Amino acid sequence: MFRKLPFRKKILLLLFSSIAGCVIFTTSVTVFFTEKSTQGVIDDMLFSVAYGAHNLVGDAYHDRIEDEFSITPEEFELKRRALHEFAKKVEVKEVYSYIIYNDGLRWTSGSLSTDTFFTTYQGDREKMRSIYFTPIEEERVVFNSYEDAYGPVRSVFVPFTTAAGKRYVVGADYDYQVVENQLTGIALGFILFGLLILIVSFIIVFVLTNKMSAPIKKLVEFSKEMVDNDYKLTEYNQNYLKEFSLKYKDEIGILSGSFLYLQNSIKHYVQDLQRTTAAKESLESQLRIANAIQMGMLPREVGGFCDHNEFSICGFMKPAREVGGDLYNFFMIDDEHLGFTIGDVSDKGIPAALFMSMTNTLVKSIALTGITPADVLYRVNNELCKGNDQNMFVTLFFAKLNINTGQVEYANAGHNPFILLGEYKKAYQKLYSGIVLAAFEDVSFKNEEVTLLPGETMLMYTDGVTEAMNSQKHLFGEERLLQIFNSDAPTSVSIMIQSVIQGLETYVEGFEQSDDITVLALRYH
Repeated sequence: MFRKLPFRKKILLLLFSSIAGCVIFTTSVTVFFTEKSTQGVIDDMLFSVAYGAHNLVGDAYHDRIEDEFSITPEEFELKRRALHEFAKKVEVKEVYSYIIYNDGLRWTSGSLSTDTFFTTYQGDREKMRSIYFTPIEEERVVFNSYEDAYGPVRSVFVPFTTAAGKRYVVGADYDYQVVENQLTGIALGFILFGLLILIVSFIIVFVLTNKMSAPIKKLVEFSKEMVDNDYKLTEYNQNYLKEFSLKYKDEIGILSGSFLYLQNSIKHYVQDLQRTTAAKESLESQLRIANAIQMGMLPREVGGFCDHNEFSICGFMKPAREVGGDLYNFFMIDDEHLGFTIGDVSDKGIPAALFMSMTNTLVKSIALTGITPADVLYRVNNELCKGNDQNMFVTLFFAKLNINTGQVEYANAGHNPFILLGEYKKAYQKLYSGIVLAAFEDVSFKNEEVTLLPGETMLMYTDGVTEAMNSQKHLFGEERLLQIFNSDAPTSVSIMIQSVIQGLETYVEGFEQSDDITVLALRYH
């Protein structure tokens, strides 16, 4: 059938097939690698969440489980509420735990209101054996993707063994629909771009093939005339054919060569353009997804601001690239204690953002257990040291504010000292530096205390503030930062942070930012 098509249609068909194939291939590859990268970030987050849920439920809880009467409905409900609040804070769909009992799967805790203690799994037995039994039987972490009635889900199952030898699994589910929507948008963009290229190429080739086919059409006319006239031509056409014959080889050869050159040029141009566009779109897409995930790890209040009767706190972060390695966070540990932290990862870009996300999740999940800041840093450090093949590290300051007394208990891991601002105080607070996190395992940290009086403020920052440079490569420095507050203290923590940022912008005069900038301010009322 292809042989019977006119020459022009053959060219157009080949062009359409080539461009369509390139678009489909490029779209598939881009979506595949983007999904893999995003899935890795989500898996790291789910793993940290599972450990946080394990800390909330605890080994002692599972050591007491012998049958359906081991845990009272009241105790189970307390665990469910704690897990529900935790799942809500870390933005996952569900967290839960289960054991294997009489060759069946029994739920021991869960964050959903429909969860009931020691209920039996009612789903597919083959799925139960292949997925839920694997973490315990093979003693390994299992990740799984599936789709339920509410949409696609990504899950992690982490096995644990109590001191008494009882084995159980903690699971966490993430709503994967957000990722799929982003991937769909990427694919649609590539398809629309391919259609544009196809239309432009179609117009170009259509015009060129008309010009190319002109001498061939003339030959067809001559051949028809010869057939109709018993292979005879008029004298005029004979002369014309002679002239045409003399030119035929050169002309057809040149036209053929030109067409092939043009075709190859268009083909290579489209391929190069598609590769360049695909690489750019892939990078931009990954950065957008990474930025969205990173910003989602920060406090959800608008502008990173929270105002209570007892205190007000505000944070600001500006990455040097699309994503950065700085972090800050604040959250209520319980009704009387506010936890807050600030840190700086050793690298920049996507690797630092991933390490930052893991650190932020670990700090929050471990701090919610209510242990001291020094113990929080100790446990976070040991977790970060696991599998740290890139030898990354992070400076971190973590503190707890008693909102009733103003007492702040804090521990430091190689981070900058904070500034204490009050009516009669405008100075850097001397503190124990400590070693950075993720450098060495089993490092001890020191708890320190300071009591805030009403109206006093703690200003914390990363070295992107003090090491910001102007066009003469001069650093902003700690003294300039302190001089911003030589006058009366700003009326609010948000205005205080704005003053710092405005002071930086005035000093650098538009010079390119080389490091992430993060500021966190806490005022005790």
